[in-house]
Amino acid sequence: MRQPIDPAWWNADYIDGLAMRDALAQRNIKAVFNFLHRRGWSWGAIAQATDIGEQRVREIASGKRRVENYDVYVRVAVGLNIPRDYLSMGLRTGDQTGAVAGGLVAATAVPAALTTTLRNALEVSRPAEVKDNNPPDVHRFEELVMRAWTDRRYTGHRDTNLVLVAGFAGSGKTEFAKFLNSVTGWALLDKDVLTRPLVETMLTTLNGDPNDRHSEIYRTQVRPVEYRCLANATFANIDNRTSTIVTAPFLAEVVDPQWLRRLMHRCAAANAHLEIVWVGADTDTMYTYLQRRDAARDTWKLNHWDDYLTQIDISMRPQIPHFYVDNSLNGAVQLIDEARRVSEWIVQ
Repeated sequence: MRQPIDPAWWNADYIDGLAMRDALAQRNIKAVFNFLHRRGWSWGAIAQATDIGEQRVREIASGKRRVENYDVYVRVAVGLNIPRDYLSMGLRTGDQTGAVAGGLVAATAVPAALTTTLRNALEVSRPAEVKDNNPPDVHRFEELVMRAWTDRRYTGHRDTNLVLVAGFAGSGKTEFAKFLNSVTGWALLDKDVLTRPLVETMLTTLNGDPNDRHSEIYRTQVRPVEYRCLANATFANIDNRTSTIVTAPFLAEVVDPQWLRRLMHRCAAANAHLEIVWVGADTDTMYTYLQRRDAARDTWKLNHWDDYLTQIDISMRPQIPHFYVDNSLNGAVQLIDEARRVSEWIVQ
């Protein structure tokens, strides 16, 4: 019989001689799932509680898969009533640096930690093809983020900013966009979330595969509509002075001078500050990401990986000054994991 979760389990119980508190500190989700299974929880019940597919739950419990994604840790903590700090994700305790009486966070300590994170995560890049342009000003970008943090809490006034987070499939751009969103509170538009129902419906109507993202039908008839919808949603926000982070590959767009010129002119007309962040990764990291997220739209890429790699230029960069995040070997995402912990500390 399935036992209701007792919060004391996570602090005092053991599994195979391992203290659950130690297992959680190690983010050993395999031990967590097996611990619950021995207390009558079915794999399906664990899957439902954590919003993870049942097959993946079984694979995690058997050791065939490991959980490495921050969002999955959050779902596990929330769904299984595990204190976030047990998984090294929670707020710092009141006696640690940066905390003051009443549990409030000292305003002087947090921005310094966040600024350090931004400096480590963002690497200024200037492609050789870009002439007569200065590279982006990292200090100004930091200032914008810090100002947004301050404005949200004290003044209510906000400058309007547009940040495009671009890169190849599996590079980690969504994770980075979510990090910026968690810190700044700016609106986040994810192309796949926003347009997937439209894309799948159009492809089905055109007698195509709803998961197709590589055929001529998709490229010529569906993709232009998809990106137009994304642009319309973006500038509906910008025109209403809502700072926005947009994440999508933008592979054709960031190398098209005319498209970039139109984008800059439209931002200037709306009095909005534009930044582009390119998230790069090695091919092994990209492949691992695509496998991990198990999205149907990635099936063709995974099944034809070598063919897919011949169709992309991994060294491609936007044709205007931009920020570059090197996520090779998951380095940036590990950093973002820490950055999210800082941002959770800030926003609570």
